[in-house]
Amino acid sequence: MKKIFKALSSIAAAVLLVSACNVEHPMPTYSPVNSCEVSFVQKTVVNQEILATAPTFDVLLSRNTSSEAATVAVKSTFTSGVVCPASVTFNAGESTAVLSLDITAMEVGKSYKGTVSLADSASFNANIAVASASLTLAKAYTWVSLGEGEWFDNLALMTSSSYGIRKVEVLKAEGFDRYRIMNPYNDAAIAAAGWEPGGARSSYIEFWVLENGQNVAWDGWWFPGILYSGAGTDIKAYLPSALSASLAAEDAKSKFVEEKVIGFYPYWYIDGLGGFGTKYPCFLSLPGGPALESWL
Repeated sequence: MKKIFKALSSIAAAVLLVSACNVEHPMPTYSPVNSCEVSFVQKTVVNQEILATAPTFDVLLSRNTSSEAATVAVKSTFTSGVVCPASVTFNAGESTAVLSLDITAMEVGKSYKGTVSLADSASFNANIAVASASLTLAKAYTWVSLGEGEWFDNLALMTSSSYGIRKVEVLKAEGFDRYRIMNPYNDAAIAAAGWEPGGARSSYIEFWVLENGQNVAWDGWWFPGILYSGAGTDIKAYLPSALSASLAAEDAKSKFVEEKVIGFYPYWYIDGLGGFGTKYPCFLSLPGGPALESWL
């Protein structure tokens, strides 16, 4: 029994000795790789409703300490539209910083995708930090109603007994000379003009004033909702130069004919078949402009 007791006593002493050592020399705990570790707050950022007039877009970063100011290198994969600075600075006493991207070159309505990343691996802990943020950005116009105007289409709306003039809402992009003519066509108006409804129809016609302040243009074409008889093919209202570079001179016909009246001279065309040229103009009287019935 004495031998057994001595053995147990020796084991207990050894356990106490190990425990004492652990108290005096604890296992190492986690400490930051650097005094300042940085991370993006979000891994994915999607914003496709940025104001068209916005000059910058901000991306937020954070850090684990705020005692001193710190500047961190960043890099970007954007090749156009978005310009990323070479670094971002945390002010002393602040744990967050804003990376301000220059987006003045972004085209409205076009989506831009890329990443912004921390350029120096020594500035972040790869195990926990968001070292790279994926961005999808796009600018959008803010549309404001100007009120009610009038729309005349010599091909799609004019009847044997009337001009077929339609009342339309006109929108303007805030801060830009860009406009939308809302719902310029409907089935009843097309049928009254002798066309069979059923073709593709644009819900609005978007156009803008050129730098000379006189001429107007639009993207590609619009659909009036009429079909070419016998072929069942849509008739399109092309910007002449969008149909062919050889027709570019015809673009100049579309312009303000007076302060609140704009003349549109689309090249009416049926893809694969041919067209009617620019001999069927359209006119828009802006809100506050003259009544087209008497003006025409």
